[in-house]
Amino acid sequence: MTKLDRTWLWPLLAIVWMALIYWLSDKPASDYEAASEATSWLPLASTIAHVGLYFTLSVFVLRTLVLLRPVSIGLIAYSTVFVALVYGILDEIHQSNVKGRRSEAVDVVADVFGAVLVVVLWFLFKRYRSKSSG
Repeated sequence: MTKLDRTWLWPLLAIVWMALIYWLSDKPASDYEAASEATSWLPLASTIAHVGLYFTLSVFVLRTLVLLRPVSIGLIAYSTVFVALVYGILDEIHQSNVKGRRSEAVDVVADVFGAVLVVVLWFLFKRYRSKSSG
């Protein structure tokens, strides 16, 4: 077992990342005015940020489930997406109660897209490894 395969590391990273997402969602809209102006040239900047945040969270969740191996590969994939969906919904509910912020379904879709992207890349990596080893 390598240092990166320690079963306590990945859930800890997931929890810390969830705390970061919560912290970012807890800031009022006025705190993001400068960032909004700086990224005004980039279409869908907020959506890209959501995909990136939940992509990273999903890497941590997927790795936790892979190391623990509590269920089948398919259920690991579904569980990873489910965690992103549930946390994305809870995050949007929380965000709707923050001054100047609102809840948007498109943000949850972007969150789930980040998780699905992780799962698809994981399956492609597994397929590549199995073809190259035998």
